[in-house]
Amino acid sequence: MEFPDRHVGVRIFEIMCLIKDGRYPSVKTIVERFECSRRTAERYIEKIRDLVAEDLIYDRQRGGYCFARGGPKLPAFRLTEGEAAAIFLAARLLEQCRGTPYEGAVGRALAKLRHLFPEEVTLNDLAEPAGWVSFRMEPLRGEERQVLEAFIRLNQARENRETVRISYYTATRGEWSEREIDPYHLHFHDGAWYVFAYCHWRREVKIFALDRMAFILTTGRTFDIPEDFSVQQFMGDSFRIERGEPVGVAIRFGPEQARYVRGRQWHPSQSMQELGGGGLILRMCVGGLGEVKRWVLSFGAGAEVLEPEELRAAVAREAQALAGVYGVVTSVP
Repeated sequence: MEFPDRHVGVRIFEIMCLIKDGRYPSVKTIVERFECSRRTAERYIEKIRDLVAEDLIYDRQRGGYCFARGGPKLPAFRLTEGEAAAIFLAARLLEQCRGTPYEGAVGRALAKLRHLFPEEVTLNDLAEPAGWVSFRMEPLRGEERQVLEAFIRLNQARENRETVRISYYTATRGEWSEREIDPYHLHFHDGAWYVFAYCHWRREVKIFALDRMAFILTTGRTFDIPEDFSVQQFMGDSFRIERGEPVGVAIRFGPEQARYVRGRQWHPSQSMQELGGGGLILRMCVGGLGEVKRWVLSFGAGAEVLEPEELRAAVAREAQALAGVYGVVTSVP
């Protein structure tokens, strides 16, 4: 089956799957499913009738269409076990990403997949995933309703290319301020939603956390996203989400910690130097040393910052403060 309009073809294929599945779709249910006009739904039925002729009939008792002789043999997806498992895992992971306007769309997409797969590939577990697979994700940071409303407003502004005015809490300064921003991109990281947006006050693209926004108001003014803006380039030097001037970093890990660090991609610029006894030195060029400092401290005494001196001193001060909390007398060279 080939259609000049791929979008129409996909919808007709889905309707035919519903008919073969014994769902008895009607013009009304097609209108509701695809949010189209009645005339459009009738055209879909007409195209199916052109394909199968008298095989398509309307069952008045059931109130929908069916195939009198079983209908045509529809092309089936051919999936390897690995591909089926990948889709299963993706669906399982998406279950954890609730609280966005896309939640309903994800559910509808998975429902469509269940109709399209052949009988030999059973993915009913997409609706009720098995207990043998789980993912641990950080809980959403901030009040869920407030973050969701901010997401919706910013997503609409991004789609309409409209500048918005926000009230924003800057954690480092502990104060609120009003700004006008042009939202470019929405990004989820470590349990929090962020927007990459051009700040008219700072006159540069900045990162704003959605859970720190008190209100978002439209301005009626539009903007254009620069052609040279790239999310990959914007975040390229970041260790995680924090940005800053790229700096060369070298960290020495002991044998126990090296087993955890070795073989993982911590940053695109990284290189590893193996040391005698099982240790290693990790080198990378990153922007935003605050995140690196917190990461290094998570390894305790098993990680030592070799450079830059700024980061080494920051970790040493943190270690000294921690020792003071526990009543340990120490000194920083």
